[in-house]
Amino acid sequence: MNYTSIKGKVIKGNKIGRQLGFPTANISTSEALPEKGVYVAEIRIKGQNYYGIANIGTRPTLHLSQLTVEVHILNFSDYLYDQIIEITPLQYIRKEMKFKTMKALQLQMENDKVFTLHWIQSHDKS
Repeated sequence: MNYTSIKGKVIKGNKIGRQLGFPTANISTSEALPEKGVYVAEIRIKGQNYYGIANIGTRPTLHLSQLTVEVHILNFSDYLYDQIIEITPLQYIRKEMKFKTMKALQLQMENDKVFTLHWIQSHDKS
């Protein structure tokens, strides 16, 4: 399935992903979004492409309700606040879920990363 790219400005988040070992860039956007869930994604930053794991949803494990777009960018650690980035979902991984504990969420994020790395390995043509 082809998804539409999402452009937005990187804003400060709650830093929960960082605490779990998965720092994310949270973006502010008014663009149309695909269905809530977790995706393998390509991220364009200053003309460079990276892969990552995007989450579109309300983060029910954290008892939040605001719809957010955030992405964990693989092999990336630069400062991104206030920059415009473009996220292109490439592959739907799973629906948004509520986990009983933060540890359970962290374990699922590890599984999402393994899925993403396998997907990249089998689809990357560079």
